[in-house]
Amino acid sequence: MRNKNFNEAAFLKSINTWLFVLLFLMVAGFFTWSENIIITRVIKVVGRMGVLIGSYLIYRRIVNNGAPDTLVAKNVLASRLYFAYLGLGFLSFLWSTNVGFSALQWFMTMQSLVFCYFFVKSIALLNIYFPNNTTKLYNLLGNTVFILILIFVVGMFVDPDTFYRLTHGGEEARLGGYIMNPNELGMLAGVGVACLIFDLYRKHHTVWTIVKLIVIFMPCMPLVRDHH
Repeated sequence: MRNKNFNEAAFLKSINTWLFVLLFLMVAGFFTWSENIIITRVIKVVGRMGVLIGSYLIYRRIVNNGAPDTLVAKNVLASRLYFAYLGLGFLSFLWSTNVGFSALQWFMTMQSLVFCYFFVKSIALLNIYFPNNTTKLYNLLGNTVFILILIFVVGMFVDPDTFYRLTHGGEEARLGGYIMNPNELGMLAGVGVACLIFDLYRKHHTVWTIVKLIVIFMPCMPLVRDHH
């Protein structure tokens, strides 16, 4: 039941902002922001548990403001197969040579699944029960990729030793450094481009979207070292 003073526009804007923040922190949690393995593991465990809890709180906030929790699961076979995959991963601890590392990877995979469940369910509730909702998953993901890539683009000018990685025997310098494998950063850029193209289709801030796409394409352009 909604409060009689409920401001839907402000509510939807707030939810959209928090969904973006959570998604940004979730994706950033896959990066290695420190060379210290202890710091990295703390960031991954504590940070990603934080966004998991945040995704659940956002979901509850939407339900508490008028969206009935009546959605039912479909295509459950895919979910069951994924849980079977997680079960096999858990059993693999028995023969793992580094149980601590294996457990961390398994935990992050499980955390990602639960986060996505509440995150996507929140967006589904918004789309069904709030006709004025403008939150789009592709827009949130595209903007998340843009901000992350922008950090690397700025970083390549401020601290190239950290944000660049030499490849091909030192012939090329590619964005990523120790923070992210350049190939994985390129795949992330591809996801961002695919998402923001939908903003172009619906003519949503067209000029600004083109600027975002240009920035995202930058990691795909390796620098060739000059030997002269």
